[in-house]
Amino acid sequence: MQNLPIKIALVLSAATFLSIGVFITFFPAYLFSLNGLSLDPSAAMMSDIRAPGVPILLAGAITLLGLFNRAFERPALLASASLMLAYGAGRLISISLDGVPPASLLIAMAIEFGLGAWCGWLFGKTAISSKIPA
Repeated sequence: MQNLPIKIALVLSAATFLSIGVFITFFPAYLFSLNGLSLDPSAAMMSDIRAPGVPILLAGAITLLGLFNRAFERPALLASASLMLAYGAGRLISISLDGVPPASLLIAMAIEFGLGAWCGWLFGKTAISSKIPA
């Protein structure tokens, strides 16, 4: 099966986006407590914390579309690569400005860079193969 790597990458991306998006949007205190942080329950703080959860959920939905509809594979790979690499880059910037975070966040950064690079590579590969005449 030619697109098995694409399906695997999209499953991993969708699972990541949907789980993280749900936790950030609906259970942020629990998610942040896993890294030893307690959130200020003020409306302003919680608004800023929850807001990125919805775009992450949207990326999960786009990724699911790509998993089940071949026409959406490339947009799903692009969304996955973009969001994963952006989060990884943000963590890298934070390391240089703020110092080294807990190991769990370093692992998250490695996953984001790894899965993002893989999705980006698959996106590029599908662009090349779509230009080759059958």
